[in-house]
Amino acid sequence: MKLGYETDYLIVGSGASGISFADTLVSETQSHITIVDRQHSPGGHWNSAYPFVRLHQPSAFYGVASQALGSNRIDTTGGNKGLHELASGREVLAYFQTVMDRKLLPSGRVRYLPNCELLENGSIRANITQETHQINVRKSIVHSSYGAGEVPALHRRKFEVDGDVDCLTPTEIAEKQQPFEQYAVLGSGKTGADVCLWLLDQGIHPSKIVWVMPRDAWWIDRRMFQPGSEFHEFKLKYALEENEAVIAAETLPDLFARLGHAGNLLQLDPDHTPTAYKCGTVTPAELDSLRKIETVIRLGHVTRLSRGKMTLKHGEIVVADDTVFIDCTATGIQKVASVPVFQPGHIFVQSVRTCQPTFSAAFIAHLEATIADDAQKNALSVPVPYPADDIDWIGQKMISLQNQFMWLQNKSIRDWLKSCRLDALTAGDRAPTETPELAQLSARFKDSLFPAMINLKKLNSMADAGEA
Repeated sequence: MKLGYETDYLIVGSGASGISFADTLVSETQSHITIVDRQHSPGGHWNSAYPFVRLHQPSAFYGVASQALGSNRIDTTGGNKGLHELASGREVLAYFQTVMDRKLLPSGRVRYLPNCELLENGSIRANITQETHQINVRKSIVHSSYGAGEVPALHRRKFEVDGDVDCLTPTEIAEKQQPFEQYAVLGSGKTGADVCLWLLDQGIHPSKIVWVMPRDAWWIDRRMFQPGSEFHEFKLKYALEENEAVIAAETLPDLFARLGHAGNLLQLDPDHTPTAYKCGTVTPAELDSLRKIETVIRLGHVTRLSRGKMTLKHGEIVVADDTVFIDCTATGIQKVASVPVFQPGHIFVQSVRTCQPTFSAAFIAHLEATIADDAQKNALSVPVPYPADDIDWIGQKMISLQNQFMWLQNKSIRDWLKSCRLDALTAGDRAPTETPELAQLSARFKDSLFPAMINLKKLNSMADAGEA
C-alpha cells in the first residue's frame, strides 16, 4: 500500500456529470478535488460511442457551466436544419479534454487519476500497475455515475446469435465497407433511431431496412430545447399547450392522447400507441424520414438470430440470408431507485431537472458550494428518476415543476439560474420584442402552472396505483 494523500472531494467518474460537477465546484469554491476514473480520458460513455453519434439536445445546453460547447450556430443541412447545432461524439470528447486541460488541472486544485478505480476499502487502485493508494476524503465522495447505463459497444447481449450471422454494433456497421441485402436494426430507442437515420443518409433504400421495435416510444420535439429569442414564442406555446393537456386529462390514456394531439409528445405511427419514454428528441424532418421505413417488427424482443430468420418473443420473421443485424439493444441510462443526493460523506449526483444531466450536476455542485445544511440541500434537489415507461413522464414533469417552484423562491438560486448557460428554461430565453400577444400567452402560462400541478399529482397517484 503506497502512502496516500488528502482531498476535499473525491469524484468517482470523469464523465459528463463528473466534469460538470467539478467545473462548478472549482469556479465557486477553493476546495481540492480528486477525480478518479477507470477510463483513460475524460468523457465517460462518450469514449465508447459510435462514430456518427450526436447530442440529442443543443450543444448550448450541454457540458460545463463555465465553457461553451460549440459556436451556437444554426444547422443549415440535415434533419436538424434550422435548429441549434448538435455536437458530434468526437467534439464532445475533445471538449471535455479541453475542460480538463485548460480549466480543471491548471487551477492547481484538481488531481486527475485516469485508469484507476475506487475500491470497497476506500483506497484507489491504479489498474495498469495494480498499485494502491490510501486517500483521506475530508468532505464527500461524489458518485457522479449513479445509475450509469450501457453503451452499444460494451453491453452484453441478451439474445443468442448463430455463428454464421453478421450481428454488429453501430460502430462496427459504420466501419463495415460492404453492402448487405437487408439491414435489421434491433432496438427502438435513441440509438436505434440514430442508426436508421444514418443508414438512410448513406443511401440505403427504406425497403432494405427492417426495424425491430419491441415497444414504440414517445419522442420530444427538439424545437422545444432551443436557446435564443427566435424560439421564445414556440417554446411558450408548447409549454402552455402541455399544461393545458395535463389540466384537461381525466385518465392516463386521455393524457397521452392529448399530449400527442398537441404535438407535445411525438410518435412514429399513430396506429401504435407508445408505451416507452426515454427523453429522446427528434425533429419533424427526422420523424418523416423514419416513417419511410415500412417494415417495422412489433413482436417483442429478439431471442435468437439465425441465418435467414429472426426469433422474437412473440413470433418468427423471415429475413434475407444476407442480412446484417445491428444491435442497438443496450439499456442506455439505467432506471434506478432515487436516493437522497446529499448524505453524510457522500453526494449521489442525479437529475434534478427532466432530461438535463449536466445542468443537474452543476446545480448540485452549486448547492454544495453555497449551502451547509444537507437537509436544506436535499429539499432543493429532489431527484427526477430517469424514465423508461410512458407513465414516467408524469412523475418527471411533477418533480421538475416542484423543484423549479422551490428554486424560484430563493433569490440566490434565481440569480444563478439566470447566469447558468446550462439552464434550458431561463438562460438566453427572452422575447425579442414584448407584444400584447406574447404578454397574453405568458399570463396564460403562469395561470396554468398551479392547476397543472394539482392534476399532475392526481394522475401520478393513478399511475402509482396502476389505474388506467
